[in-house]
Amino acid sequence: MTEPGVAAAGLDSVCPSGPGTSVSGQSSHRTEAFVLLLVTHFLVDCFSSALPTVQPLLAERFSLSLAQAGVLGGFFLFSSSVLQLPFGLVSDRLQSRHFTVFSPLVAAVFLSSLGLASGFGGLIGLLLIGGMGVAAYHPHNTSQAGRLGGRRRGFATAIFITAGTAGLGLGPLYLTLVFDIVGLEGLWMAAIPVVVSVPILLWRLPRPIENSHKARAAVDWRALRGQGRALLTHYAFVVFRSIIQVGLAQFLSLYMVRVRGASFETASVALSVYLLSTSIGAFLGGAAADRYGGRNVCVASCVGCVPLLAVFMAFDGWLSLAALFVGGVVLLTTVPVNVVMAQELVPSQASTTAAMMMGFGWGMAGIVFMPIVGLLADAIGLGPVFWGLLAMPLLALPIALALPSPGGDQRAD
Repeated sequence: MTEPGVAAAGLDSVCPSGPGTSVSGQSSHRTEAFVLLLVTHFLVDCFSSALPTVQPLLAERFSLSLAQAGVLGGFFLFSSSVLQLPFGLVSDRLQSRHFTVFSPLVAAVFLSSLGLASGFGGLIGLLLIGGMGVAAYHPHNTSQAGRLGGRRRGFATAIFITAGTAGLGLGPLYLTLVFDIVGLEGLWMAAIPVVVSVPILLWRLPRPIENSHKARAAVDWRALRGQGRALLTHYAFVVFRSIIQVGLAQFLSLYMVRVRGASFETASVALSVYLLSTSIGAFLGGAAADRYGGRNVCVASCVGCVPLLAVFMAFDGWLSLAALFVGGVVLLTTVPVNVVMAQELVPSQASTTAAMMMGFGWGMAGIVFMPIVGLLADAIGLGPVFWGLLAMPLLALPIALALPSPGGDQRAD
């Protein structure tokens, strides 16, 4: 919760007060700035789904092996997730609205242009640059959303995150619609709404609210080392969960097309169903952790998601899609839980621990394990590999049981 003085300072930064500036006018400008953040977050995450959406088309056009498909996913996760930490450090120093205006543009233009690549190397280049647009957007604008929320920082951040997950989930449907009209080579036209938004954002978006608290000059390694074992346990759990989380997202469209013989449009619907489950899972996971405890949520997630995802694998039609959605919700309840539990261990290093549990956890799963998943799929098929991915939550169960219980460890301040 932000102190009244902080909220007032933030309000003045968004809309400078003066004799001709009313309180209602300030509130209106603040609301407009927040709405613009919601729109840009929706847009940038919409294009984050571009690679898994069009991967069946790219695999056919460029004769990609499944191992190469995994390598592409690894490069994208590196640039879009792992690089969020250095971009966050830069944005904290620059405090520029250009992170809001131009990051979605870079993501949209380069990620929608995958159909224009000349080969495998061209795909990697487009994914790296487009992923940097995604990475550059999130640290700056997540903090801005919280500051614009004033006293309701937590609620504002939750709404901001929901806007992004909605874009991620609906992105495959939007990109498929554009593909049906103009084809893969014309998919770059999907970026036109983002291009049009740039002058509007430059006109209407106010300068950022600066942090009212001085940031630490450097990472407090002593505090982190004091909770090293507990943090490593959390990180190991995140990596195991992310292998199946990222693996499903990366290869789901290819699985639907190659194993089940589904159309590209049907595969896009399945991908949207899975990606939309992320927002529901994150919301329910935070609420469940407050009531039942973070470790209990992690244990229940490991046990509960496996039979649901097995139903998705074993059946077809609406039952399969429903099981995929509910299984995704149960699997992804742990996303906010691990972040919060890790931050509670080292409150003074909240940003660093969040980066470890999110960007670095997902990035490690993508960079190291997605090529391995692809290699295995080339050798034995995507179907058996997908069944193998269901073992990941069960392998993570002992780690979940070993997570430090609330108050069980002395926190480092």
